[in-house]
Amino acid sequence: MRLLTNADVAAVLDMSGAIAALRTGYADLACGDAAYVPRIDLYAPTGRDDDYYQWGSMSGASRSYGVVAVRLKSDVVSWPGGRTQEKYCIRPGTYSGIVLLYAITDGEPLALLQDGYLQHMRVGAAAAIGADLMARPEAETLGLLGSGGMARTYLEGIAQVRTLRSVLVHSPTRANRERFAATAREDLGLDVRAVDSPEEAVRGAGIVATATDSMSPTFDPEWLSPGTHVTCVTRRELSPGLLARADRVLQLGVNTVPSGTPVPGMQWAAGGIAAYVSGQPHERARIPASGSRETGVFPTLTDVHRGRMQARAGADEVTLFVTTGTQGLQFAAVGGHVWRQARDRDLGTPFPTEWFLQDIRD
Repeated sequence: MRLLTNADVAAVLDMSGAIAALRTGYADLACGDAAYVPRIDLYAPTGRDDDYYQWGSMSGASRSYGVVAVRLKSDVVSWPGGRTQEKYCIRPGTYSGIVLLYAITDGEPLALLQDGYLQHMRVGAAAAIGADLMARPEAETLGLLGSGGMARTYLEGIAQVRTLRSVLVHSPTRANRERFAATAREDLGLDVRAVDSPEEAVRGAGIVATATDSMSPTFDPEWLSPGTHVTCVTRRELSPGLLARADRVLQLGVNTVPSGTPVPGMQWAAGGIAAYVSGQPHERARIPASGSRETGVFPTLTDVHRGRMQARAGADEVTLFVTTGTQGLQFAAVGGHVWRQARDRDLGTPFPTEWFLQDIRD
């Protein structure tokens, strides 16, 4: 079994590889050779008055890569002022997320991967696949909201599928957006400029990407031009007005157990992820209701692959790609690609597979 750190993953995974791996995974899904379990969370009180413990899990299988992936994350979360969601593990600035890979053929534990770099890349690659399907072929301007790691891979992914002439980026902190623009110009060779308002970024853009940790919608859909393609990181960023403005909406797939499903003890809060919550009533009240109650069910990427839906029917359509869902499958496909590359290059730290085996049957 191999331990693959973020550095090991970065050594073998670029954006073109991530996009290709996801295309393989979604082809598996379309023909019945892949499956996934949507995200479910668990909350427990930390004993403090301003945060909560959050556990998240999801899993998926890809026949082409021959693996099952289980992604696990352990966070202490808070919602300062109800505007954003902040998180850490042990102390601010450190995080705990891992992906376990198992072989489908015999159940062998194959690898334990740090999930940070892979997580950002698989999200950006998924946005790129959506943009490739739904954005106009001539779209060459990107309005980008957000200046963190997800915004970076959104930009990198969309630049793989469209020739971008201009990118305007906005985030609330001037220093962050200006640093992001300067770094992207240097690393990607694109014309990326920081602007002072979300409206400046959105108006006139052929593609709009919102990649933030906001607990509420990030822009006014009235700013959109006919023919614009929109993509998002979370459903919290969507507004009823945007859904009404969009002529065509697709989603990657099921993100979590749908809101209102009659599962005993399950509830939906803090972004709409299905969860089980422990704690006393006054503690549970600390977890905010979802910043967006958007729970629509839309045609999926698989429906397009199977010929049931068109991705775009006219140049003036405003299209929306809800880049959530199928996370477990994404970790299986991209994780399987990474594991193969790392194995072939003998990367990672080996440790005994026996540590994950036992002779007591469950």
